[in-house]
Amino acid sequence: MFSQLKISSSLFKPVHSGRQFFWWVNMMFNRVDGERIKALGHDRCTAEWLLRNGSCVKFTSAPNPLCDYNLLPPENSKFFVQEIIAEDAGISHIGFSHIKGCTKLEKIVLKNCGYIEDEALEYLKYRKDSLKHLELIDCKNLTDSGLRCLKDLNLKTLVITNVPYVKDFEGIKAELKAALKDCDVKMEQ
Repeated sequence: MFSQLKISSSLFKPVHSGRQFFWWVNMMFNRVDGERIKALGHDRCTAEWLLRNGSCVKFTSAPNPLCDYNLLPPENSKFFVQEIIAEDAGISHIGFSHIKGCTKLEKIVLKNCGYIEDEALEYLKYRKDSLKHLELIDCKNLTDSGLRCLKDLNLKTLVITNVPYVKDFEGIKAELKAALKDCDVKMEQ
């Protein structure tokens, strides 16, 4: 076991080489392909990104979320992403720039997404006019700084639970409630 243990000079903590490989694979699955977005559009590429990483996506034209990549409509089909449902998914901030052009995106639920960090929340500003509902549940890498990004959104519902790296939980809760006056803010530690 110790032969596989390396010391990362940049972080000064032990790094298991197997974890580095899976981190790299995850980052590759989250990368954004600008040429594909130009060819097929943001909504199609967002759906592919989400499904490729274990999330579900609901389209405006569908009654139920789609959770199987193989059931995506043909590439020549036009649809709009309305909801993102990610539970135990491998999505990370690297892929969040996909949502820039998803003009019908109204709801995002992120539950126990281990790769979600503050940087992902910064991308939500691109959907501040359409995004109305946001849930951040058991996303344990979020901090005070990331949650402060939410103050500029036009949310109607915000649910945040179990974010252990938020140091000033009550202060952040008060800031969000003050900034999001028309929003039902529910926060529990």
